[in-house]
Amino acid sequence: MITTQTQTRPAFDWYHAAAIALALVSFALSAFISRAVFDRLPHLEDEVAYLFQAQVFARGELMVDSPVPNGPFWKPFVEDYHETGKRFSKYTPGWSAWLALGVMMNAPWFINACFAMLTVGMTYRLGREIFNPDVGLIAAALLTFSPIVLLLSGSLMGHTSALFFVTLFVYAYWRMTRPRPLRRQVMWGLMAGFGLGMLVMNRPLSGIAISAPLILWSGLRLLMRLIESPQAMWRILTPLLALSAVTVVLALAIPIYNYAATHEASKNLYTLVWDYDQVGFGECCGRSGHTLRKGVQFARYDLSLLAADLFGWQLEPVTTEMQQYLTGRPPQGVTADAYWLGFGWSWLLLIPGIVIGYRGKWWAWLWAVNVAVWIAWLPNAYQNNLTLWLGFGAILALAPLIFITTQKVDAADPQPVWTWLLLSIGVALVTAHLAYWIGSQRYSTRYYFEMVAGLCLISAIPLAWLIRRVPPLKPVIYLALAAVCLWSLISYSTPRIDALRDFNRVNPTLIEQVNARRQNPERPVLVIVNGNGVSWRSYGALMALTNPFLDSDIVAAYDNQRNNTRAAILALFPDREIIEMGATDAAGGDHSWFLDSCPEGVDKLEIGACPFANPPREWGQS
Repeated sequence: MITTQTQTRPAFDWYHAAAIALALVSFALSAFISRAVFDRLPHLEDEVAYLFQAQVFARGELMVDSPVPNGPFWKPFVEDYHETGKRFSKYTPGWSAWLALGVMMNAPWFINACFAMLTVGMTYRLGREIFNPDVGLIAAALLTFSPIVLLLSGSLMGHTSALFFVTLFVYAYWRMTRPRPLRRQVMWGLMAGFGLGMLVMNRPLSGIAISAPLILWSGLRLLMRLIESPQAMWRILTPLLALSAVTVVLALAIPIYNYAATHEASKNLYTLVWDYDQVGFGECCGRSGHTLRKGVQFARYDLSLLAADLFGWQLEPVTTEMQQYLTGRPPQGVTADAYWLGFGWSWLLLIPGIVIGYRGKWWAWLWAVNVAVWIAWLPNAYQNNLTLWLGFGAILALAPLIFITTQKVDAADPQPVWTWLLLSIGVALVTAHLAYWIGSQRYSTRYYFEMVAGLCLISAIPLAWLIRRVPPLKPVIYLALAAVCLWSLISYSTPRIDALRDFNRVNPTLIEQVNARRQNPERPVLVIVNGNGVSWRSYGALMALTNPFLDSDIVAAYDNQRNNTRAAILALFPDREIIEMGATDAAGGDHSWFLDSCPEGVDKLEIGACPFANPPREWGQS
């Protein structure tokens, strides 16, 4: 008589409970930052355009007709295309479609907070299943308190959703490759395709870069299976076809959107705003042409900041000079694209994490030494031996895969393969963005943001390895991790993110002052901003409240004092209460003021003649 024992899960799993707690903390911190720092308003031109398109989608429309005249209602990165008479954002529709859900709830900030929370949970699951529960939980903690994650999750940018869909794609691909019935593999293939397709809809270049390592590995898996058993090849190919089909279907949203906007499905909408805003090298790309040397230079700028922004591991305090640097106003003698002024240590656990991830093989140690040499070479790479440096980097990226393949690593030991895949996502992102003509530092190194979860997982490996080797150290390591996360939150993340408070002069002050001047709170308001050559920053908060259909409670319109613009504006809004402002971007600032606050007998449009409505906040002032 044979008896069977059934294994039951413990009634309480503290790893799960801790991961859920971290996810909730991530949501709470994102919500707090969106309110305390960003005032739940768009502070960057990109956010203005994303919110505009989200408001269009929230009404069930794909485009909106350009107003006549359109100049008074111009918004940055929003295009009025004369051939079709449509107004639309230059960005692909993926993120705006999700943000539209927040617009319908009257809480756009809520969407990024949810994506941050879900990404923490997904990172935990991925680390737990590929490596072990400690890797999953430590990575989730690092992600929760990462300054770059906190910053972007508190904004209205689309990078947080992109990070979630990357993590979903990688997790679903992992599940798809596990031994299980073919039907289940196909289902996970469909889910992986959904994640990758949503990423492509949001950030196409990142989608192409991130999929490249998994395409390479999938091709090697197919080749190895074809050699071993041609009949069994279809078991690998079928879920991959499902993944590809869903990705392609979702990616079709981009040409459909482009066609609705311009009647040209292949049109690059970025070039409608700036004709040089495109990926590539040569005179076509960038303000003065783009070269590989410039791309490497931007990479070293961004990587120097990422070394601090990833986990906030910087020994120097965040100074006033650093805050100025972060807002594009560097201190005297420092350019806005220089190395980060501090020295970040967030990379500290990556090298041992990679070596342990590769199971400590001899070639892993050799590889780690070479990576250290390659990184040390980075500062001078853009000046000397650029081709050699890039070629050496490509060899370093691919060499582990050669060893993994020749040693026939399979499902019995997925750790080396997935260490390579997670690392390669970061390498692919950096490599792909060498072809883009500008870096990104104002909102941190956001072009590399989609690799953050993978970096957190690799960084968690050494600590989890130590816990497994010396179990009594487990509570000590977790307490130390909690202390380091709290220290980085207070000493680095808080002043670093607070530097963006009032960024581009956007805050609720103008809104409050407009509401204080209303004669009838029930009557909608038209704010006429008078001036010539006025920047959007002069009245950015009011611009954010002006919806694409021009039927919001507050509508801001810019009168450039030419071509009878004022009469045309007034004709569109005959029943609104009118509040007059003046604005200018002269004299080194984007200033605005209310005409009713100006002294009698002065030129109300002369800069400095009237008190500014939104004076700049001094550094360090809360």
